[in-house]
Amino acid sequence: MGQQRRRTKRVAIACQGGGSHSAFSAGALKRLLAEERNRYEIVALSGTSGGAICALFVWYALLRDDRGVAVRLLESFWESVSASSPTEQVMNDLLVEAARMHGKVATPMITPYIYPE
Repeated sequence: MGQQRRRTKRVAIACQGGGSHSAFSAGALKRLLAEERNRYEIVALSGTSGGAICALFVWYALLRDDRGVAVRLLESFWESVSASSPTEQVMNDLLVEAARMHGKVATPMITPYIYPE
C-alpha cells in the first residue's frame, strides 16, 4: 500500500466564554497544540470573555511560532484564576450553590458589579 499524503487542515476556532466553557476551550487548545504531527493549521482565533483570553495566548504564541509558549501561558493563566486555597474553595462552593438557588428560592442577586471594592 502506498504512503498516503496527509494534508494539514486549516481551521478557524471560536473559543466560548463563561467559566467552565473557557476552561474547556483552554484544554481543547492545549490538546490541539500538543499534536506532534501538526495536522491542523490554526488560521484564525476568536473568543468571548475567558475564551478571548485563551485565543489571545494561542495567537501570540503562534505568531512567535512556538506552540509550547501557548501551552505554558494557558496553564499559567488557569492556575492563577483557579480556587486553590481552602478559603477560595469554600467561597467558590458557596457562590455556586447560591447561583443554583437563584430562581428557585427568593435570594439576593450576587454579582461583583453592584458591590464596589
